[in-house]
Order: sequence, then C-alpha cells, then structure tokens
Amino acid sequence: MKLNCRLKLIIAISLLVFASQLTTAYIIIRQSAESLHAKTHIHGEELAKNLAEFAGEAIVSRNLASIYQQIQFAMRDDNIRHAVVVDPGQKVLVSDNLEDVDTIYPPEHIKKFYFNEKLDDSPHYIDKNGETIAEITIPITLANNLLGNVILAYSHTDIDKKISTLNNQTLITLLVGFAGAVLLTILLTSMITRPLIQLEKIAKKISMGNFEIEKPDTHSNDEFNLLSQTMYSMAKRLEELVYNDPLTGLYNRQLLNIRLSEELARSRRHVRPLALLMVDIDHFKRINDSYGHLVGDEMLVAITSLIAKHIREVDCLARFGGEEFIILAPDMTENNARQQLAERIRTAVANEEFNILPGKQNLRVTISVGLALYPTDANNERELIAAADQALYAAKYSGRNQVRAYSELKDYLPGT
Repeated sequence: MKLNCRLKLIIAISLLVFASQLTTAYIIIRQSAESLHAKTHIHGEELAKNLAEFAGEAIVSRNLASIYQQIQFAMRDDNIRHAVVVDPGQKVLVSDNLEDVDTIYPPEHIKKFYFNEKLDDSPHYIDKNGETIAEITIPITLANNLLGNVILAYSHTDIDKKISTLNNQTLITLLVGFAGAVLLTILLTSMITRPLIQLEKIAKKISMGNFEIEKPDTHSNDEFNLLSQTMYSMAKRLEELVYNDPLTGLYNRQLLNIRLSEELARSRRHVRPLALLMVDIDHFKRINDSYGHLVGDEMLVAITSLIAKHIREVDCLARFGGEEFIILAPDMTENNARQQLAERIRTAVANEEFNILPGKQNLRVTISVGLALYPTDANNERELIAAADQALYAAKYSGRNQVRAYSELKDYLPGT
C-alpha cells in the first residue's frame, strides 16, 4: 500500500524521536550504572582502608580478636559478603568465617575474572549462591613494612536491583515520552501537511475544471498561506480564461451550459420556474461593415455593460455567440420576465446613445429578445435554448426591437 506524505512524515519523525530517546536512555542507564558501581566500590574501599589501618597495630600486638570484631562490624553492611585479613603469603589470619583461618586465600573454587581490566582493577567472581562478587584488596603496612592485606568482597546484587529498577523506570519514561512524541508529531505534521493536502485538493479541483475554491486567509504571511493565495489567484485567472469571454468579460458558452444545468436542477428540486432570455443586437452587421470590427467590438462591450446594469444579482448573463447573449432568470414567471427584465433591457438599449466614435454622432442600436420558460416550454437544457431561439426568430420576423415569448409563437410565426 502506498503511504501518503503525511504518514511518511509521521513515521520518519517518530523513528527519529524514538532513536534519540533510546540513545539518551542508554547513556543515562550506562552512566547511572557506572555511578552506582563507583559509589559502592568507593564505600567498600573506605571500609577496607579503615580495617587495614586498624589491623596494622593489631597484627603487631597479636590482638587478632579485635580485628575479628572490626570485621563483624564491617559485615553489617548489606553489600559486604566476605572480609579476611591475610599475611604476605596469603595465609588467612582473620576471617568473618572462622573455618577459613590458617587456609590459603583465595580458595580453589573461586575463579576470578575482570569485567574490563582497563577500566576496573577489581577482580570479580561468582560465589556459591550465584551472586557476582567484587573484591577489594588494601595492603596493611606499618613503617613501610608489608604486614599483609585486607580483602573485602561486596555483592553486585543490590546494584543490579537498582539498575533493574532504573531500567524499568527508564523504559516506562521512554514509552510515555515516545507516545507523547508521536502525538506531538501527529499534531505538528497535521499543521504542516493540512495546507499541503488542501493545496492538493485545490489543484485536483482546478484540473477537473472546478474553480469554486475558498479564498485563503490574507492575514497570515506564512509560506503555505502565500502559496495558497498564489494558487487562488491562479485559479481565478484560469477561471477567467476558461469561462469568461475575452472581449466582454461575460460568461462564455461553456460556463453557460454549466450554470443552465445547475439552475434547471434547482428549479426541479424546488418546483420553481426558470426563464431564459435570448438577446440579439439588431442589424449588428451594419455596424461592422460601416465602422469596422473594432468599433463593433466596442459596441458589444458597451451594450453588455448596459444590460448587466438591468439584471438581478441572481441572474446569469453570458455571451452565446457573435452578437447573441443569454440571460438566465431563476424564479421568474413569463410575465415578470417579460416586463421586469426583457422589456426594461430592450427599452434601455433603444434609448441609449453610445459614444463610440469621438467627435462624431453617437450610435444607436436596438435589440430583439426571445423568451422561453421552464417547465412550461421545455423539459431540458437543449429544448429550453431551442424554444428561446424560436421566440427570438419570431421577434426578428415581426420587425425587431421587441420581445416575444415562445408561448405566443402561434400568433407570429407563418404557418402556425
């Protein structure tokens, strides 16, 4: 399954955060473990040094019983497992275990090893209980003479328990932190990708010819918003190029077909009438022939501007072709469409003097209008346009500069 950009970003950032947290946790655990080992070792060394200082004078005075008392005191520490005092030949003089006295240390069952000889000079061994034991040796000297050694053995069990607890706490913290990081990543990636997803949707709509997109917030100046504004401006410009007539700026025939389908669907849904007016400029060819096509173009622009002033906001004015225009008027009966729209436009154009030729006489033109109504005159888009076209023909045939409805064709078309 192909992962989208947002999911890929979430996975990548989450993995990066997890790797960072894992590395940090490893460093913390390792440093904590080293600190615990060092702390326990230092404590053991202090006990062994104190015992060595006391044992020096006790050995000279042959007061070995006092050494045994000090060893028993040291054995009160929960981590201390074994304490012995040996002579230079490793013969046990005093031990926490009286059975070891006069034996050679270490006994044969102890197999010593080092975790890291470079970093740790204390030998270790596994005792009969399976515990890992670290051994500290402190020399007993008096007047620079070696009298023997104090050997103190302490257990790693307590350290291992603390490290295990630390591992569990760190793992829980890591999981909670990772969960929080994932949630934060989702939030951040949503903030980042939401504009991108919106832009992708806008691009798809534009590619499908749908230019009805929401205008972006102009108060924000971040990169995504600037890109959205650019996309919006581009969409509006494309809409003008695709759906607007380049001369008059009116909707072209392509958008007219879309709007007509939408208005018919709305009329069917709400059971409301839809009036369609087809407007044609009378004898427009004479203007082109007499004054040239540039003047004819200016006349088209002037006439359409005048018509646009006399229609409602809900009405749709579009250039159908040449000097023909169509007006879609929703929710208008035939009588209202004729009197309030068609006749008013026709009268306004007939009374207007168009100042197209500077220094010369103003031009005057008239228009003819054909009117058809849905659903009384047609059942679909094609029939409605055809009905209005026939009504327009009737207006032309009857002398031009007038409005005719499809419903009255029988009175004006020959042979009907």
